Amino acid sequence: MDILSTPLSEVATKNVVTIGEKERVIDALRKMVELDIRRLPIVKNKTLVGIITALDILDAIYSIVESGEGSLYADIYMRPAVEFATRNVVTARPDMTVGDAISLFLKHNFGSMPIVDEEGNLVGIFTEWDAMKIVANAGFPHKVRDVMTRIVYVLTRYSTVMDALEGITVYRFRRYPIVDEKGKVFAMLHAKDVLRYFAEEATVNRAKEGEVNEIVNEYAVNIAKSPIFLATPDDYVTDVVRKMLEYDVGGVPVVDKDSGNVVGMVTEKTLLLLFA
Repeated sequence: MDILSTPLSEVATKNVVTIGEKERVIDALRKMVELDIRRLPIVKNKTLVGIITALDILDAIYSIVESGEGSLYADIYMRPAVEFATRNVVTARPDMTVGDAISLFLKHNFGSMPIVDEEGNLVGIFTEWDAMKIVANAGFPHKVRDVMTRIVYVLTRYSTVMDALEGITVYRFRRYPIVDEKGKVFAMLHAKDVLRYFAEEATVNRAKEGEVNEIVNEYAVNIAKSPIFLATPDDYVTDVVRKMLEYDVGGVPVVDKDSGNVVGMVTEKTLLLLFA
């Protein structure tokens, strides 16, 4: 069967982790970090009422820090997660095809679709990560240069957590090569590293004490925990995707073979273009 004609019910994640509508942002944050996931459907009984993502939480944190108004602890961490969630969620039925789901991903620029039955009960979720697994086995002949984005947001050893938050929320980049003075990558910061930092007990306690400036002025390199591997424009896409799945990362810097400088990125989003 053509993979694009495959029903989502055959390839989607079925054991969906959820939270209830009364759970707080801190609860969602900790659950995402503990289970290494980036989104949580919010349910009332079994009915889907919204979805909150890692980016929703980081957006809220950035907004309150940037404005200088309100309390990071009281007005973000302790608030119900549903207040920051998307309520009008685009959903799929189990018989929707992979091709139709990916077309919606590209059209609306989102990375997941909860799957609901006729009663509106949550029965699964299809994500960019599920699409990556399809790419790894689809036998695409393309090279990295065919799918990489050439717009790259890099950080330096002196960039702060606030710099990373700005890149995530304003420019919508989720992964950042951290480069030295010669432009060589020596660390990788992913949005999930930032999420993990804000979930740490020490960070939560500092937020409770109002030490917000101290939190966001930490050097980004000090919280960068993501594994590093690099691609070149001539690498084959399927080889890179398999390594992304192995390393559990959703983005890879592409470097020039001669200079070693970053010339692009391969991400889950750019890989979806293979299906366009």
